Amino acid sequence: MKNLRRWAASASVLMMAGAGTAVAAPASAAPTASCYGSTCEGKDPSVYCADDATSPVGGIWLGQAYVELRYSPSCRAAWARISHASYNTLDQFTPYATVRRNSDGREYTCAVATTGTGCYTKMVNDINVTSYAKGMWDSGARTYEGRTSSY
Repeated sequence: MKNLRRWAASASVLMMAGAGTAVAAPASAAPTASCYGSTCEGKDPSVYCADDATSPVGGIWLGQAYVELRYSPSCRAAWARISHASYNTLDQFTPYATVRRNSDGREYTCAVATTGTGCYTKMVNDINVTSYAKGMWDSGARTYEGRTSSY
């Protein structure tokens, strides 16, 4: 009987140890942030929606700078991005990009940092409305401004 109790106690400890091993899950990455439509309003697209971003209407060249409207189908949100927009702070205006929602005029703008070549705006809700991107780049000899088509 004494041996039976020892065996039961040992088996119980082994089962708990085994169960602990079997139940323990490997460490996983933090969950991805998500938003949809109006909950994306004013948020950073690189955190929430950049994974499936497209440029459905393409973009426009403003001298050497490229401005595009970016859109995430999973988030139903849009934002503007400007790239290739290096500039000389001594004699050129700071390049920028703006996303503008047509239905109510809501817009967000980003300005290229002095050490950068591009930036992207915060997002606008794009469910059942259209938006466009616009921007400006100064070559020093000429200032370029323009906008994309709406999407």
